[in-house]
Amino acid sequence: MKITFLTLGCKQNQYETERLRNIFIKKGHSEVLLSDQPDIVFLNTCAVTGQASRQSRNLLRRALRSGKRVVVGGCDAKVFSNVYRNYPDTYLTNFDNFRYNLSFFSHRARAYVKIQTGCNNFCAYCIVPYARGPARTRDKEQILDEVKLLKENGHKEVVLTGTHIGQYGIDNGEKLSDLILDIKKIGMNIRLTSLMPDEITDDILSLLKEGVITPHFHISVQAGSDRVLKKMFRNYMREQVYSVVFRINQINPRAAIGADFIVGFPGEDEEAFQDTVDMIKSLPFSYLHIFRYSSRTYTVSAHYPNTVVERVAKERSHYLIHLGKEKNLLFRSQFLGDSLPAYGEREKSEDKYVAFTENYIRVFLDEKPEEEGLVKISAVEENGTYGTRI
Repeated sequence: MKITFLTLGCKQNQYETERLRNIFIKKGHSEVLLSDQPDIVFLNTCAVTGQASRQSRNLLRRALRSGKRVVVGGCDAKVFSNVYRNYPDTYLTNFDNFRYNLSFFSHRARAYVKIQTGCNNFCAYCIVPYARGPARTRDKEQILDEVKLLKENGHKEVVLTGTHIGQYGIDNGEKLSDLILDIKKIGMNIRLTSLMPDEITDDILSLLKEGVITPHFHISVQAGSDRVLKKMFRNYMREQVYSVVFRINQINPRAAIGADFIVGFPGEDEEAFQDTVDMIKSLPFSYLHIFRYSSRTYTVSAHYPNTVVERVAKERSHYLIHLGKEKNLLFRSQFLGDSLPAYGEREKSEDKYVAFTENYIRVFLDEKPEEEGLVKISAVEENGTYGTRI
């Protein structure tokens, strides 16, 4: 049987699609492109923004034109299942489960490992808890067995992912730091996905200091204004963001520190936006992910007054994206001429081989990199970093 796998959204979605791919490829089915007239299409949808929902439904319509049957899962299909049921030859299912272990992650040296699913926070703007449900922790032994399988199949690094990995163990008393130490004993490099500032605890910072985790954090900040953070129902204030970023930088000045920010949240006036700008300028962020606020069904903020007009939200978004590019170029430039530990990807990108340094710099190479080795940074440009294999 010919199968096509389509994925939108987060690393958790990518993990869940890869698990499906593992199952069907092992049974002898063939993976094909959508243009190859597949017998069945698996579509993993996203609902984090209105644009993501539109992209999910557009992709469904494309899949229905090319394939015989489409099996749909993911957040958009869960929250808006009534919309998807109106399409013929469309079957809804749940890709979010812990039933099967992943043994290989196609096309990547770095394998994703899901350690939990769901979220208990219900931030004012977020639809994800309605799609993923409450936080549930994956059995530790199953996680460790999966990591062992991935190592046996040649993977050198695992990226721990989930809906909200900071809530790992919230339902069973496990600690994220203990899980990381157990994975390290298997002999894998470990990278974390997004954490909130208050979840980067002393235990986690100790793991950075001891070299147990890669020097790379991605922090879900969302705003630099205390007033906006309160309206978002976040569990921290701006001073906590400053504190944790400075502590990371003090422990390892070469560590990458990425951050998410939302612009145009209801009530974000010029003063609140300037608070965010000041935070970004004053902290050693390595890169930014900027999102324009998107009103979502079921969320509290959908009923907030004082919405920001689209023109202003776009202007603020463009400004922060530009600022993020400046910060990223500054971060990458400090490593010009250095040799950094890196992990090679399995496939080319734009006719170049690709490696990721341990502090998350994407390096383009002319020759195929080692799965794990050193890369010397030879050129840093606005749109890319170039290097040679050592």
